[in-house]
Amino acid sequence: MEIHESKKETIIFLQGIVGNKEAFKNEVNQLSSEYSCISFDSLGCREEDLGKNVPYSLEVLVEQLYQTYLINDIESAHLCALSYGGFVASEFAVKYPHLVESLTLSGGYCNAESTFRTTLNKLLLKKKPLLTEEKWLREYVSLMNPNKPTINDDSEGIFYHHALKLHPAVLEKALYVQKEVSSDITLPLVTQPVLWVMGEHDDLHKSTLEHLHEWIPHVEYHELPHAGHVAHIHQPELFMELFRPFLQKRRTYERSG
Repeated sequence: MEIHESKKETIIFLQGIVGNKEAFKNEVNQLSSEYSCISFDSLGCREEDLGKNVPYSLEVLVEQLYQTYLINDIESAHLCALSYGGFVASEFAVKYPHLVESLTLSGGYCNAESTFRTTLNKLLLKKKPLLTEEKWLREYVSLMNPNKPTINDDSEGIFYHHALKLHPAVLEKALYVQKEVSSDITLPLVTQPVLWVMGEHDDLHKSTLEHLHEWIPHVEYHELPHAGHVAHIHQPELFMELFRPFLQKRRTYERSG
């Protein structure tokens, strides 16, 4: 893991359930002159973990993030997370509130009564022994991360490609985290500024957000047009038009105070 100087404010970028640290490469490239930008492969997705049944839980992921702070000597940072990474970011913000300046979630979702949860439960129930791993994964991807005809992006293929690299047990444990996280308990305890950005066409994950404004009254919620689950990738310029001013708000407040 690289060591970064902490002269500038720090942004730590968190990936989704699969993939790698490149999830926010556009944002890192644009903001690296203003901020110390850190991204890393999460446990289970690191090169040395691929195909191995490594220890995996939400607590382990939160600890990995904490170790990132220690290794880089970070006193506080903005957290920016994709999708599933929002669970890690919000849990961390509640456990270590003094270490987190703000939260930004792209495609974030909750564990709540929703079409998402119903679909996930059905898929997990039929996972074994009815389907082979690859056949089940194909069905999972088509239902949980489907391609959209209005968006030029092979979301299904990208997710499937990265998910196949994980040990099946690690992927299954990651999927169960989504069922076990207590969004209704954790999110009301988040006190930091929150920017929550969704894609207009991300209906499945948006179905989990019915209570979002109740749980986080101060959340800044936006939907980007012509975007799916990875809203910041489908509409990078629109995302940055929200993200950069959001980051600067606290800086402006501190200088004026």
